[in-house]
Amino acid sequence: MSTIALTTDQINEFHKNGYVIAKKYYSNDEISLIQNKAFNDDSLYERAWDKKDSSGTVSKVCIWQELDDGLYSMFSRGRRLVDSVEAILNEEAYHTSTKIMMKEPFVGGAWEWHQDFGYWHNDNYYLYPKQISCMIAINKATIENGCLQVLKGSHHIGRLNHTKTGDQKGAELEFVEEALKHHELIDVELEPGDVLFFHANLLHKSNQNKSSAPRWSMICAYNALSNQSFKENEAIYYPLNRVEDDAIINWKE
Repeated sequence: MSTIALTTDQINEFHKNGYVIAKKYYSNDEISLIQNKAFNDDSLYERAWDKKDSSGTVSKVCIWQELDDGLYSMFSRGRRLVDSVEAILNEEAYHTSTKIMMKEPFVGGAWEWHQDFGYWHNDNYYLYPKQISCMIAINKATIENGCLQVLKGSHHIGRLNHTKTGDQKGAELEFVEEALKHHELIDVELEPGDVLFFHANLLHKSNQNKSSAPRWSMICAYNALSNQSFKENEAIYYPLNRVEDDAIINWKE
């Protein structure tokens, strides 16, 4: 069991609002390690997908499923995330994907209003929205550099239909506009090391980065073990071999 975990109050907040922010979930030393790794990792750019928003502006995302003994996987495999995810789900979970979002200064594109389950339901054939995403702030996320925006409590709406918007899928705008009347819009500003835990049906988006500062984050996603894809080969299951909290700080290249 991790010594760093969400509290009961935080878990209750997650269920009520569809998200919770855990401040300083990772230490400055741990975040310095991933900053030094990611900002000097040319392979992230080589493997990244360019995703255009509705205006044609591009965001870059590098995504993978299988984990290894590298530094990124020490975060994804760490009990600090996995134990808290399982406490929210109240059942065993496994890793589905990790991605690094690279929103570059002045040119980083927007992400349209969507629910993660809007992708995963159709693309991976998961029946239930028993997924949780954990966004780790690699550097500061602000309104100016296009931080995530969420509609508080919107996960209670249930899954909305999604249609193509640029290179992305967006929730049907008519329903989003109605949701905006009933749910508070929250700018999720984060400091490096903060973590946003959010529900698969939470409506969220981000604006373009019009500042001189990049906005990088790593998002580790997990699914309930009971909720694996019901279509063979649509979403490969890999066992999750957890590591203890000190695996990050003790990691060696």
